This record gives sequence, C-alpha cells and structure tokens, in this order.
Amino acid sequence: MPLYTIATRKPLAEDLRFAIAQTITDVHCGLTGAPPEFVNVIFMTGYRMRRGCVLGLNGNVRIGGNRGRQLYEDLNKTLHAEVAKTSGIDPTQVFVKLIGVEFNWVVEGAMTMPAPGDEGDWLERKNALHAAMGIAKVA
Repeated sequence: MPLYTIATRKPLAEDLRFAIAQTITDVHCGLTGAPPEFVNVIFMTGYRMRRGCVLGLNGNVRIGGNRGRQLYEDLNKTLHAEVAKTSGIDPTQVFVKLIGVEFNWVVEGAMTMPAPGDEGDWLERKNALHAAMGIAKVA
C-alpha cells in the first residue's frame, strides 16, 4: 500500500514507465514519509480515456494516522504536476484521482497495515514474523 494504477490508451515505453513509477514513489514518500517499499505502481494499456485525457492516475492511499486533508491535497497536486512533467504529457491531459483507504482494511505480508506514521514498528514486526515463517527479508 499505496497502490497507484496508470491507465493509457497506448503502451508507454519501458524507460518512461520506470521514470513515472520512480516519480510517484519519490512524491509519495517525500510527502507522506512512507517507506518506498510500500509503494506499488501498475501500468495498464488499451483503455478508453476520458475526453482529452491521455494518462489517468488512480491512487489508493491510506488515510488517518498522521495524515490530514492538506497532505492529500498536496499529494494530489504534486503527483499531477510531477507525473505530467516526467511523462512529457500536457498537464491538462493528465487526470489524477486519490482514493482514501482505511489502513486496517489492507493486509500486506500477512499483517494488517499500520496507521500512517506507525510504519517503523510494523516493519520490524513483519520482518520478525516472516523470519519465523522462513521467509527471507527482501533487500
């Protein structure tokens, strides 16, 4: 968590997909403080887009904890500007929609996700649980 989905009509080049995914990760982590390993980005092609839209970005992000309304507004605005810049697509042709998800609705690594701001302790507990299960820590 978070899960960002990029939709386009035509496929994007691999290097552009990588650059967009890195931009999304940098923006999300820079504003929220979430660890980069939490960020997931999926690219989908062949979709009919809204009139005038070339790239759609839908983000499912945890709400609550140390995150207020202003953070979500800043996240939306910054993602819009930076993804448009990275992709080279006119900002008027980029659509961004964030959907707030209660943190306790999400399970990752066999554990319910923590409230935003409580990731450090959660990561330690997850790594301990995975070690007990014989699952190697991802570097």
